[in-house]
Amino acid sequence: MGRASKAAKTIRKNDQLIELPDGVLSTIISMLTLKDAVRTSVLSKQWRFIWICHSDLWFDSANVLGRLVSSNSISESEKKLQTCKFLERVNQFMHQRCKGTKVDSFALHFCLGKDSAPHIDQWISSAITKGVENIDLDLSESCIFMADHYSSTASEGSEEYEFPIRLLAAAGEKSRVKHLQLTSCGLIAPLDSNSLTSLVTIQLEHVKIGDEQLESLLSACLFLEGLSLHLCNCLFELNFIAPNLRLKRLSIHDCFRLQKMELRAKNLALFEYTGHLILFYFKDVPRLAEAFLNFTTDSRLDGAAYALTKFVSDVPQLETLNLVSVLAMKVVKLPETVPTTFTNIRELVLTIFPFDDEDKLCWSNYILKNFPVLYKLQLNLFCANFIKQPKEIGRILHDCPHNHLTELEINGFYGNHHEQVLLKYLLDNLVELKVLAVSPCQKVYKGFNSWLYEEANLWYKVRMESVCEWLDAVVPPTVRLEVCAV
Repeated sequence: MGRASKAAKTIRKNDQLIELPDGVLSTIISMLTLKDAVRTSVLSKQWRFIWICHSDLWFDSANVLGRLVSSNSISESEKKLQTCKFLERVNQFMHQRCKGTKVDSFALHFCLGKDSAPHIDQWISSAITKGVENIDLDLSESCIFMADHYSSTASEGSEEYEFPIRLLAAAGEKSRVKHLQLTSCGLIAPLDSNSLTSLVTIQLEHVKIGDEQLESLLSACLFLEGLSLHLCNCLFELNFIAPNLRLKRLSIHDCFRLQKMELRAKNLALFEYTGHLILFYFKDVPRLAEAFLNFTTDSRLDGAAYALTKFVSDVPQLETLNLVSVLAMKVVKLPETVPTTFTNIRELVLTIFPFDDEDKLCWSNYILKNFPVLYKLQLNLFCANFIKQPKEIGRILHDCPHNHLTELEINGFYGNHHEQVLLKYLLDNLVELKVLAVSPCQKVYKGFNSWLYEEANLWYKVRMESVCEWLDAVVPPTVRLEVCAV
């Protein structure tokens, strides 16, 4: 036997990857990025087409073209050339991928317009055929290429890609698409008579969809549980009144032209709204237990007052209110008396930005007085980096013993004088308090019960040593103190 034959035999003997079962190989491939999975095709003949079993298809500039290029650093002709390369390579990939196994997710993040619709439609159709469950399209200018071109033609509907929702409807019960996320995809194509029985969540951002189109879409989505609308500025009056609507989670974020919203959703459990104050009508929401509100622009003051008065009154079954107050709590005008106290709210989350050192803290007295069965209060404070020189603030805080609140959480606590005044007032009045959790880290709500902790800087961590000494001195021994300094 010659040297070459012996070497080849030795390589085959030592190449244990070739001998692995197909299921194990598929698992290995699925743990790689799509780009790296394709690279495995050069390892051996046996590996040439193993990559086509990759279940998560993610097409963006880095994966397809191998680089990220700023749209400002290349010419218009270069942008077009890169777009042609992108389309060609994805076409080649999808042609081979059709021979593979099931597709779990299909993501396309690249700035494409209506002229690319035949390609995109075919990719989506192929993914649906392979049983895809998650579709994520982001064709915005933030996807590197054609940014200048896209922004200059974004107002022209003829240049925007129209997502073919009809493909999902045409697939009928064969469709496995559960989650649909669209960003800057233009108008959604009209629906036919077929129902969309597989969709569970829909997230639309910068999508030009009108009131009637949205109502039609919701009527067809028989099992839809989650809906998120962000910067959908063709919406004016929203009516969630479909008789078979199973919606459980609804998020409306910065839809600037929205004027009115009517909700009749018997299964709705979580409602989130960010934007200007509009007319809300909560007609039939018997399961709505949690709400997040963040009023912006010129309606910050009226919105904060609405949230802490009429809103909690109009939704009597509401149990948890999460309110973000920007430039409002220091000057918001809350009524001295209310017709009835809000005995429904059991948990209140209040984010104050900024928590000014001149805040007279009137809102704290209002909360203790008008939310009598509250058992948990979470305060997320955002204090300015530089506090003004200490001075006497005319705070009139009446005693208001609260007999139900047992848990108090304060984030963004740095031990400044006005923070100490607030905490001391609460400690004096929360007669049943059992747990006090304090942290200098700031806590930010990200949506749908998801939170992000922003780590405090080193200076505040060092300062927490003296803060802890103060806390030990003022917190009653009956209260369990939990301090998180990271």
